[in-house]
Amino acid sequence: MTGTGLYLLTGVGDHVGHSGQSCLQLTLEDATGRIIGFVWPESRPHLVCPATPAPVAVTGLVQVFQNHAQLKVRTLALLDGAQVSSATALLPRRRCPDIALPGLERLSQMEQGLPDPLSGFLRSVLLDPAIGLPFLRCRASVNHHHADVGGLLMHSTEMLDLAAELTRRIIPHDAWSPCLAQLGYLLHDLGKLKTVGELRRPHYARVVPHEFATIELLAPHLRWLEQRDLALATALRHLFSYLAAPGKTRTTPSHVVAEIVEKLDQLSAASHNRRDLDYLLEGSRRAHAGEPSHRRPAPIAPLHPALRAAG
Repeated sequence: MTGTGLYLLTGVGDHVGHSGQSCLQLTLEDATGRIIGFVWPESRPHLVCPATPAPVAVTGLVQVFQNHAQLKVRTLALLDGAQVSSATALLPRRRCPDIALPGLERLSQMEQGLPDPLSGFLRSVLLDPAIGLPFLRCRASVNHHHADVGGLLMHSTEMLDLAAELTRRIIPHDAWSPCLAQLGYLLHDLGKLKTVGELRRPHYARVVPHEFATIELLAPHLRWLEQRDLALATALRHLFSYLAAPGKTRTTPSHVVAEIVEKLDQLSAASHNRRDLDYLLEGSRRAHAGEPSHRRPAPIAPLHPALRAAG
């Protein structure tokens, strides 16, 4: 059966068949699974494989060998974001930890609901080889909140609905800001791909803060958005630059979305704190008995006036 499909090309290597003939072996994946493709000598002169991972359009002949489907590849073409209708449809769920699968589903819903050009911006981000696949497995911290493999995706999606709801409540006249709040919250910790990693910190991870790495990763995609809508790109740049400033130096941002993302980030990070009323009262009894008390947590920064009014 001959067919055409869109895949994420995740692997390229040499392969020698049972007949002794050499060919190129391709690993092609999407949200539903994986198929192995083979490029035989007659097709290789007409085919150039891009660096992986990359979205590609493939035509070929589907065959069954030893009870497994495989693809005899005839053509392969690199795609850009404009040629892909859904980036999350290409992200392989088999690579996402089970604990983070609800986050991947929420990310897919968000991608489908974003208007242009923000949807194109998100596709561009998720199809970035340095972002898409690592985002499925990165931790949100080493030993604090969401420290499991896949924790960053969990942390980055669990407050998306609240981000939009709060924004609509505070500035109901602004149609774009709820989408900006969701994008800002989703991507605010992206730099942890470079500073936290999946299983261990990358080399030189502590040289720059993750907020700076976030801006660095998003820079080409923000330039893409700027060419289509300068105002939206400026709003996201303001948000990420605000979050990159040290907490003690932050003043009231010029766009309330930046403060909404900041507060929701704090709430999500606080999810590691499972101390209940009994813990509080036990601590009080220990203090009364002369035992050392736990260090008091740092105070949360004051709310934006609009947030106080909404509360």
